[in-house]
Amino acid sequence: MNELLIYFLKVNIAIALFYLFYRLFFAGDTFWKTRRYYLLLSLFVSFTYPFLSIENWLQSQEPVKVFVANYAMLQEFIVTPNQEQSFSLESILYFVYVLVSVVLLLKMIVQLISIFKIRIQGKVQLIQNTRIIAVQRELTPFSFFRSIYLNPALHNEEETRQILAHESTHVRQGHSYDVILSELLTIAFWINPSSWLMKREIRQNLEFLADNKVLESGFDTKSYQYHLLQLAYQTPEIKIANKFNVSPLKKRITMMNQQRTSKAGILKYLLIVPLAAALVISSNAENIISSVKSGLKENKNVQTQEKTTTKSTSKLDELVVVGYGQAQGNQKSITPPPAPPAPPIPPVQGDSIIAPPPPPVPGEKNVVFTVVEKMPAYPGGSDALMKFLANNIKYPVRAQEKGIQGRVICQFVVKADGSIGDVDIVRSVDPNLDAEAIRVVKAMPLWTPGQQKGQNVNVKYTLPINFNLKRNDTDKKPANNSTETFTVVDKMPQFPGGESGLLKYIGDNLKYPVTAQKNGIQGRIIVRFIVNKLGRVENAKVLRSLDPECDNEALRVVNAMPEWIPGEQKGEKVSVYYTLPITYKLTK
Repeated sequence: MNELLIYFLKVNIAIALFYLFYRLFFAGDTFWKTRRYYLLLSLFVSFTYPFLSIENWLQSQEPVKVFVANYAMLQEFIVTPNQEQSFSLESILYFVYVLVSVVLLLKMIVQLISIFKIRIQGKVQLIQNTRIIAVQRELTPFSFFRSIYLNPALHNEEETRQILAHESTHVRQGHSYDVILSELLTIAFWINPSSWLMKREIRQNLEFLADNKVLESGFDTKSYQYHLLQLAYQTPEIKIANKFNVSPLKKRITMMNQQRTSKAGILKYLLIVPLAAALVISSNAENIISSVKSGLKENKNVQTQEKTTTKSTSKLDELVVVGYGQAQGNQKSITPPPAPPAPPIPPVQGDSIIAPPPPPVPGEKNVVFTVVEKMPAYPGGSDALMKFLANNIKYPVRAQEKGIQGRVICQFVVKADGSIGDVDIVRSVDPNLDAEAIRVVKAMPLWTPGQQKGQNVNVKYTLPINFNLKRNDTDKKPANNSTETFTVVDKMPQFPGGESGLLKYIGDNLKYPVTAQKNGIQGRIIVRFIVNKLGRVENAKVLRSLDPECDNEALRVVNAMPEWIPGEQKGEKVSVYYTLPITYKLTK
């Protein structure tokens, strides 16, 4: 989604929430100054919170880790429908929205010009020690920024004193800035009803402040209210100014007669803090998801150039470690002999993964990157890394005896000198399995460090290790058993032309079903298939369905794929599972 549109939606949501809070908790009290601060601060937060970043803190929170773990493990290919129309509905809506905003802006400019004309026609006078712009025409008294506009001939001395006390409050407290801000709010977000309601509340509260100042100056309450009623018949000529008789008068009079709210009630305005915090957290959670998705795509493109073999597009490098127990599925068997458990390491609790932080600036000390121009490489490449893990990881006996199995996700930093540091378990299964994964990762030899702008830098790396129990007799099967389908092999199957060729093939052949487009159907499909030892695609299945037509289209394209370069295990061609996610997404 367009970043500007995302920002627009975030601001509108915040305005609506702040207005709702205002109506629920603050609209009936008499803390008019505090209410003014709340209204202005709520607008400030609404416009700025999308730019505030607390991603580093969010990364340490377990619910965020779990969500990102599930989200970040899959790559995706985005299919967009071909657009034949020169003008889309989206572009028409954009045009209409901008047109209405321009009309409202012109209306505001016209009002400003009207005030300027009155200013030119009027004369500066000093009445009751107050500088005013005296006009000869009949108009309702008003103020705008530093000037008060009044026809002295229309009001007696007492009424003039009331008017000056009222309008001087607007001038001294700079209420015209609030008015201009509320006007700009409705111009930019006219489609949001909360913007108009917020504008009304801002204007009314300014009048409450000015009315209160008049009464504090010693004027008789009833006399002042009668004066307001006498001017109520006059229609305001310039709505952008601070009008002496601005409506609704009924609410203003009610506020003048209302009993003052207890001072302890002002504490409720602290509710703005958790509301603002919730908005910032929700905004940063969305940013983390976007950065994870973007980072994974960049990581994939960089690593594709360095790999000597092609891995499955839907998985990170993964080793299946097999112990002794019940058979589970049809997977590759790597049979290490039983070994005593590794020295105990304090367990890491939870089933979670940490989202990558935003890209740092090269050259800073101790900065850890997630994606760089040249990713770190294990000596000998990915195949050598898989071989190292297979030769060194031992399935803990205690975990075997308890039947514990599952995926451990280990995260570590390949430092600028190629050494391994900051090893941590970000998705835990069992303390014994976690400890074994940490032990082996720490025992890795020096890597070729990653580079950013020609400099060696620290790069975060995530490695999933799947501990899986199998029976002894299954483990003794030859690796080249013709009936066995592997998940991970020494040399993964490769599409002609590599991953870029696969993505191009899908982009050229996959069609977005017209019915799905009309019904607004979009989302992710995950297809799994087997590349057999002859390189042919077979047994394609939809693991995650979206819509029958979209599912069938994905299967059609997968089944029509040309022959692959088959995978190899110990020098012999074998059948290998391959998982491919495809996202159907409606765009303009």
